[in-house]
Amino acid sequence: MSSVLGIHGVRNYKAADTTPAIGSKRLRTDWLEALGSSVPELELETVYFADLLRSERQGDELDDVEVVLVEQWARAWGLDPSGVQGRATGWLRWICGQVAQRSGQRPAVVEKTVRIFFPEVARYFAARREAVRERVRDALVRHRPEVVVAHSLGSIVAYEALHEAADQLEVKLLLTLGSPLALPHAVFHRLDPFPRDGKGTKPASVRRWVNVADVGDFVAIPKGMLAQVFPGVDELPEISIAPAWPHSVLDYLRHRSVSEAIAAGIRRG
Repeated sequence: MSSVLGIHGVRNYKAADTTPAIGSKRLRTDWLEALGSSVPELELETVYFADLLRSERQGDELDDVEVVLVEQWARAWGLDPSGVQGRATGWLRWICGQVAQRSGQRPAVVEKTVRIFFPEVARYFAARREAVRERVRDALVRHRPEVVVAHSLGSIVAYEALHEAADQLEVKLLLTLGSPLALPHAVFHRLDPFPRDGKGTKPASVRRWVNVADVGDFVAIPKGMLAQVFPGVDELPEISIAPAWPHSVLDYLRHRSVSEAIAAGIRRG
C-alpha cells in the first residue's frame, strides 16, 4: 500500500465534526470517493484543522484585516481596489465582478468564495497559525506519507509544516492543488520561512513538487507564477476541472491529471 496524506483547504468545517478525528474521517471518505479506483493500492489519510479556523462572528462582512487581503488579491488581478469608495458590500461586489470577467466565472461564485477564503486565511496568519501547523506537522510525522496532496489554504500550511519537519520526513511528491502560495503580499510575503530575494524554497524533505491549477481558478493566482517564485516546482498544463466552481478539491481529485500525478509520485523510488 502507498501512503498519501491529504491536507484540506477552506470551507471544511461541519457542525457534525465534533472531534478532529471525525472530521478527518469524513474528509477521507470524500477524497477516496472522488479519487475512485484511479490510484490503485492507495492508503489515504487526511488531516483536519477546520475547527481551528472556525469563526464565531455573526454575518459575513469583512473586517479590516480581511479587506487588506482582498485588496492585495485584487491588485494581483490588475485591479485598483480604490476604484470604488468604502468597504461595504458594493465595494466587494465590484471587485468580484471585475475578477469574474477576467476569469470567466460567475460574479456570485467569486464573491461567495472570497467571503469564505480570505477570512480563514486571515485567521490562519493572525492567530491560528501555530495550532494549525502543529496539527498538520504531527500528522506528517505520524503517517510519514510518500505523497502529500494539499489544496488551497492547505498548501500554505503544508509548505510551512514540511519545512518545519524537514529532518523527520522524506516525501516523494508534494502535489499542490489550486494553491495561492504565489499570491504577492496576501500570502507569499507572509510565509515562514520568509522568501529570500523574491524566491521561496522547496522543503528539503520533498523530492518533487508538482502544482496544478484550473485555468479559471481565481484563487490560484498569479497564473503560472508559482513555479517562477518557487524554483524546482513543476507546473502541469492548465486544466479545466469544473467550470461552475473551479476551486473545488473534489473536482481536482476527480481530474485525470491529478490522479496520474499521485500515481506517478507513488511509483517514484
